[in-house]
Parts: sequence; structure tokens; C-alpha cells
Amino acid sequence: MFKKNVFSYGGPVFTWGSKMFDLMLVSIWWILGSLPIVTIGASAAAIYDAVTRSVVEDRESVTERFWTTWKNSLKMGSLHGLASFLLSVLFLLNFGISSKLFHGHVQWLLCALYLVLFLAVMAVCCFLFPLISRYRMSFGWYLKPAVFCTFHYPLQTIAGTVLLLAGYYSVYRFPLTILLVPGVFTWFLNALVEKKIQSFRGEQE
Repeated sequence: MFKKNVFSYGGPVFTWGSKMFDLMLVSIWWILGSLPIVTIGASAAAIYDAVTRSVVEDRESVTERFWTTWKNSLKMGSLHGLASFLLSVLFLLNFGISSKLFHGHVQWLLCALYLVLFLAVMAVCCFLFPLISRYRMSFGWYLKPAVFCTFHYPLQTIAGTVLLLAGYYSVYRFPLTILLVPGVFTWFLNALVEKKIQSFRGEQE
């Protein structure tokens, strides 16, 4: 009876297996939605909304939710995504240049500065794209609550940034994990930031 309940329709094996399938599927949609590179921000917003509503809340199709939010977030998501991407590349390039051209205390100071700036961009992104997925505002208004949350909730900020970097490292070392890492990371991120971004009121879609 126990084994029958465990493996039956609606049992824990079916439920968690279904969730893992959805996380893999939404990761694939994230990859496809990010292929033009400039749309990576729209994909970040879309995967957060799809995981929240389809995997966590089990309210609707993960595919339908992803592409609906991707379309609705295309403009603001792409603008913020491109800005975040360029800033990240800029800070990492300056980090590399500083480590090669300078020595001693100047090298350590500059490398530390650019590393902190890079991590700051990553930290703000942990709140920025969930906000874009949830609210419809002007460009600058997304940054204000994102930066506020970054400093007001330090534990969530640190945890989200560590998870993000761990995800990047996992994909770097084991490329095939990209088929699951985006969805799993977003699932954990939802647990960290969802209640925080719900406190902001705007024009929801």
C-alpha cells in the first residue's frame, strides 16, 4: 500500500518528477529565449514568473506562462538585461586588466573594487528581474526597489548571489547542467525573494 501510494498519480514521486520535468523544460525555454543575447533579461523575467506560477504555485502551463511573460517583459527586460550584461563584462574586463598591468597594493585595490562592482550587479539582478516579471513600470522605477531590496535584505542578497555564481560555475564545469540549472536556481531564488517583492505595489499584468 505504501509503495502504491508513493508511486501513484499525485504521489510524491509523480509530483516531484513532474516539477523536475517542468524545471528542465523552462530551462530549455530560457536558453531559446536568450539566444539573441539582447533578450536575456526578458528570459530572466520570464523564467522567474513561469517557475513561480507554474512550478511553485502549480497554477498554469509552464510553457504558456514563460512565453507570455517573455513577450510582456521584452522591452524592459531586454534593456535591463543588456545593461546588466555590459556592466558585468566591463567590470570583469577591468578586473583582468588590473591584475595584469598593476602590482602590489594598487593591484589589490583595483581588483577588489571591480570584483565588488561585479558582485553588486549580480546581487541587484536577483531582485531586478523578478520585479520586471511582476510589475509594469518605467525603466528607472525597477532599479529603485531592486537596489533597496539588495541592501535591505542582506541575507537574501548574499544567498541569491552565491546561488547565481554557483549556477554559473556548474554550467562552466559541466555544460550539460544548463538544461536544469536555470530552472533550479530560479526555484531557490523564488523562496528567497518572492515575499520581498510582493511588498511593492505597481500595475500588475
